[in-house]
Amino acid sequence: MSKRSLIQSLNDAADGFVHMVRTERNMRIHFFFGFLVLVAATLFGINRAEWMILCASIALVFVTEMINTVIEDTLDAVEPRLTHPVRRIKHAAAAAVLVSALNALIIGFLVFSTYWSTPFERMIRVRYASWHVTFITLLMVIFLTVAGKAFFGRGPGHPAGHGTPFRGGAVSGHAAVAFALWTVVLFSQTNAFIVMVTLLLALLVAQSRLRAKIHSLIEVLAGAAIGFLVATLFFQVFKP
Repeated sequence: MSKRSLIQSLNDAADGFVHMVRTERNMRIHFFFGFLVLVAATLFGINRAEWMILCASIALVFVTEMINTVIEDTLDAVEPRLTHPVRRIKHAAAAAVLVSALNALIIGFLVFSTYWSTPFERMIRVRYASWHVTFITLLMVIFLTVAGKAFFGRGPGHPAGHGTPFRGGAVSGHAAVAFALWTVVLFSQTNAFIVMVTLLLALLVAQSRLRAKIHSLIEVLAGAAIGFLVATLFFQVFKP
């Protein structure tokens, strides 16, 4: 498989996810609650194993919802009439989403119930290693970038076109990640040279999106603001 075809495959897959968030009400609900769970997990300071379990549970809900949508759309295209077999298949697919959502709910309860007695002041003062804060920061930046692309899509008259998840869109994901990483370096490094070089790289990333006319200045600034503000928030709340 060529490099171009691999990138295109990844772009198509990401576009499918963004399209699901944009057009499917249930997927938007799952996305919203998934984001809230990640924020709560960050505030409670759960351990690595609990992070793995929660992320797997959220991913399972997303996957089953997407499979359910694929099954429903396929059946509607092949057999528009709601016959008994079609109804049974749709109900079974919806039941799979329900089971995965209930599973996530139970896991969330079991994970967070052990932290409910922890005073809030202790939660927000928990100390993380820099790599932990960096991981959480990038995770939140990606979530917010996907939300920006899904909920603030470009109109038909936009000069740069509608955009795709990895190229274009209402928020520059490249700028968001680049400035998030620069902010991480800003808060975790004392070497001014490293901070300036990282800032220069972030600016070059942003400038490349403008030069290639992939994003407008507003879209690049929106991405940079998301990256900077999210990283600043987490490094202020969870000081390594």
